Amino acid sequence: MSEILKRDATMLWHPYTQHKTAEIPLSICSAKGAHLFDETGNSYLDMISSWWVNLHGHGRRELAEAIAAQAEKLDHVHFAGVTHSPAVDLAERLLALSGFLNKGRVFYSDNGSTAVEVALKICTQLWNNRGEKRDALLAFRGGYHGDTVGAMSVGGTSGFFSAFKPWMLSVEYLDAPNCWWGHSNEDQESRDLQRIEDLLRNRAQDFCALIVEPLIQGAAGMRFHRPEFLRSACRIVRSAGIPVIFDEVMTGFYRTGTPFAFMQCGLTPDLICLSKGLTGGILPLGATIASEQLFEAFLGDSFSSALAHGHSFTGNPISCAAALASLQLLETTDAQRLVCQISRIFTERLKSLVHSNTRIEKPRVLGGIAAFEIKSSTPDYASAIGKPLALFAQKRGVILRPLGNVVYLMPPYCALDSDLELAFAVIQEYLDTLP
Repeated sequence: MSEILKRDATMLWHPYTQHKTAEIPLSICSAKGAHLFDETGNSYLDMISSWWVNLHGHGRRELAEAIAAQAEKLDHVHFAGVTHSPAVDLAERLLALSGFLNKGRVFYSDNGSTAVEVALKICTQLWNNRGEKRDALLAFRGGYHGDTVGAMSVGGTSGFFSAFKPWMLSVEYLDAPNCWWGHSNEDQESRDLQRIEDLLRNRAQDFCALIVEPLIQGAAGMRFHRPEFLRSACRIVRSAGIPVIFDEVMTGFYRTGTPFAFMQCGLTPDLICLSKGLTGGILPLGATIASEQLFEAFLGDSFSSALAHGHSFTGNPISCAAALASLQLLETTDAQRLVCQISRIFTERLKSLVHSNTRIEKPRVLGGIAAFEIKSSTPDYASAIGKPLALFAQKRGVILRPLGNVVYLMPPYCALDSDLELAFAVIQEYLDTLP
């Protein structure tokens, strides 16, 4: 064991890790493009974009130079009563990209969880400012939205937060049928939409907002939903006067093939939560886009109607500069074209994989995300299939992080065709070892 691993083992507590049974962590010392490198120079293909954050590949000179230049000019300043160009420029770019320019506002935070927390607070206080008491939230069963208290509450059925139930807010969970190749589940969609209508017919006045992971529920196992269903569900909710939040922390910035996933649903939400790829995966930053109508509900002569929320690093200039450089890279590299190419290879190779192996079910591809399930007697995080596959792939130079029996691939946009072929070859090799 290397010195760094020995020191790690005595001092660090890793996220989402059972340290009693966990494998020795991989010690990464450098990265370039779609590859990570360990202390001995071994290369690992990053097929999960380092937990879904890396858009352009590691070690991008453009991002590093933007960070360095901003650090020398203005590293940080508090954002209450102060502003600066990187924050203003980034807000303008985000509002334009999302279609909110001249009709929305940007609130900065630190990460995906806090971007969601801001949105939930806005919607809760909105009704207080209007003189109404609405304490309950609407969310889809299986959704995951982060680890802060409000985010945990709306992700309460994800299976991660049972120890914190006493802290949870009041949430009504809705059902959203999964879909995959050859299985649209439209009959179930109709029944679930009817349940939403029935619920709101009697209780619309209880709910302050609906939060949605558009098109794909990530941590739940890359569950895909049809845009037609989400459009209908959100329209029912909005017709009852309830704002809709789209959590685009994972799906933003072309992951699903369009700048934002909501653009495939035929509606514009009232709020959008962003993080992960916002800076290209190089620095922490969260942003919550809210409609101008919501913003105006917080205007008044007393501070009591203001949004009393903030973070020490709100609107950090260096993070904003990184985000601006990342948005520029999305244009100069033609990210939409790159994602379309990844999607094409994913579709071809996944079809071949399904054809050659009867253990695979529920294949699906959307933009730069591919997923399928390995048939298992325990088709969830308790499945014993995922961990052996991750170790098998790591030994062959590919980083995967299956969600139980769900295998997914989400590479940086710079990944070569040969990189994607390698990932599928390793998966095929593993599947061939199964009885």
